[in-house]
Amino acid sequence: MVKTITEKMTLGDIVTEIPKSGDILRKQRIDFANDGNRTLKEAALNHQLPLENLLYEINAEESANQDGIDIKYMDEAGIIKYIQRKYHEDLKDELPVLESYVEKMVKEDASLEAVEDIFLNLKEALLDHTRDEDDNVFPMLESFIEAPSDDKREALKPHMTELEDEHRNAAEAFWRFRDLTNDYTAKEGDPGIIRFVYQRLENLEKATLDHVHLENNILFKRVRETHDQ
Repeated sequence: MVKTITEKMTLGDIVTEIPKSGDILRKQRIDFANDGNRTLKEAALNHQLPLENLLYEINAEESANQDGIDIKYMDEAGIIKYIQRKYHEDLKDELPVLESYVEKMVKEDASLEAVEDIFLNLKEALLDHTRDEDDNVFPMLESFIEAPSDDKREALKPHMTELEDEHRNAAEAFWRFRDLTNDYTAKEGDPGIIRFVYQRLENLEKATLDHVHLENNILFKRVRETHDQ
């Protein structure tokens, strides 16, 4: 049975319960991925949005994830593997290809150079971030989950904090994209390459915020609550 979403629920819990609600929230620039502890009511007030409309839209969505996997029932090790398979591998493939399209877009419209600058910085940050997770932080997390200890807990803390800071920086880059692209909406008469890049950037935004949500609001939260006693 689908759980009814209420104004008192946190953004993190809402998107965990109904993954598609993340699309509704991010289009309103509500950062459910990094502000997962904020309630829906608080977010609506902060963004001056009608709470009743948000509740109606969210509760109208189905609870199923796009790939049919319900993360709530996965253990921490399974979530790590899921993140690596679904998001990390896709990023490694997508970012270099998208870079070439962004370059072509700027050749068509030099006024979009700021978009290219933000993208290039974001690309390097995301690749460095996922590399650090794969090579360092996730192995540390897996070791801690398998055999928790005070030493492992203390070693993990600064790494998790650093990842969370990088998550917020990534979200802020997407909000800047939205400012510069009119929420990824091309103007009448814009060449097809601009429409194409805007669509790819929005897809990247969705994937990144969903990715960050899984880490911040499910994986890291669960590790802290379950093991950080």
